[in-house]
Amino acid sequence: MSSASNVQSPVKKDRKRRGGLSRLLFVVICLGLGIGMARTGVQLGGPGAILVAWLGVLLGIQLHVLLSLAASRWAGMGLVSMSVGTGRWLGSKRVAGRLLVFRPLPIVPFVTCMVLVRPRDGQGRKLRLWTTVAGVLGVEAAVAVLLAHSAVPSLGYGVGLLLIMTLVLRPGRVLSVFWTLFRLPFGDQEQRLEESSYAPAALEATRELLAGRIGAAREALGPPDGTQRWLGASCSLALAEGRFAEAAEQANELYERSAEPLNKAWALSVYAGAMADGVAAGHWQPHEALPQFARTMQEIRDTQPLLVRVTDLGAVESLLKQSPAQAAKQAARAAGMAPDAMSRARALCTRAVALAYLGETAKAREVLAKADTTAPGLDRVAVVGRLLDRTTVVTSP
Repeated sequence: MSSASNVQSPVKKDRKRRGGLSRLLFVVICLGLGIGMARTGVQLGGPGAILVAWLGVLLGIQLHVLLSLAASRWAGMGLVSMSVGTGRWLGSKRVAGRLLVFRPLPIVPFVTCMVLVRPRDGQGRKLRLWTTVAGVLGVEAAVAVLLAHSAVPSLGYGVGLLLIMTLVLRPGRVLSVFWTLFRLPFGDQEQRLEESSYAPAALEATRELLAGRIGAAREALGPPDGTQRWLGASCSLALAEGRFAEAAEQANELYERSAEPLNKAWALSVYAGAMADGVAAGHWQPHEALPQFARTMQEIRDTQPLLVRVTDLGAVESLLKQSPAQAAKQAARAAGMAPDAMSRARALCTRAVALAYLGETAKAREVLAKADTTAPGLDRVAVVGRLLDRTTVVTSP
């Protein structure tokens, strides 16, 4: 058994990032347009103008997704996963080597997750990215104008609102619309692009991890290539395979080497998972790892609060605080809203532990079987299985 105290926590209290300005701009624009449309409802298409405009926003989202997908090869982007519909997880399958998730609500019929792929020569990458984003926005603007002058002008205003929202949200994030249009062409941005780029091996390993194919991810990853994205895939794979110390060390390295918030969030979530899973597996003693887990969770809440809602970390925290009923609800919600198979399998494992706490052992085993089917070979499934066999759960003192 190694000591968790030998693995440095990635928490840095002086590195908090806020997105207050972009959120304020978003709220002001929405309120302004909403008030304006409410006051001039007749000109915009009658009393139902707000509803029609909302449909225009949804139309704008789908248009943006499809245009971005169509231009992805030119832009140097790679597709890693897809989703049909929104809402809770109904099922999934692999299509052309990518995870496809089915959800019940056809609010936005088709959603994609794409990432930047490292080019072989790097020539013209900035130009291709810039022209892609500018072209997509140009088409969206043209559609908004045409609809605004049609029989249903509110639809056009909705598409236009989505265009503005896309432009002003997260202006400082690499590959955001604002950053690509107004920052990418100026100065040396190659280092920031490189931090967000996937080499082919890391890209393929990430696709396999998202689909819950741990063995295939191991085969695809290959040797280190020096990039943060390879390091992120490697620490995620180490966590999935139960190599907790290695996962924590690589997560800490990823955090230290990264400037981008998404990479830091990735590192924090893997580190917290390694601490919690390492204790549950008996790799570390609770007094060694749980304080570091608590500090990391606080950092996540301060800088990346969305992680608590879209992963099972909040449920794990509730378990450690001996609140199994709350943990069961949080884990069920995380499993239902999981963006990928690996996240869903981990959340199902956490829910199984919570159900065992509540005395629902049969249901816990049923949930654990779903986790095993979702991500075969996931070490957490074996750990939880042993806990259920002993009807013992590791908790904080």
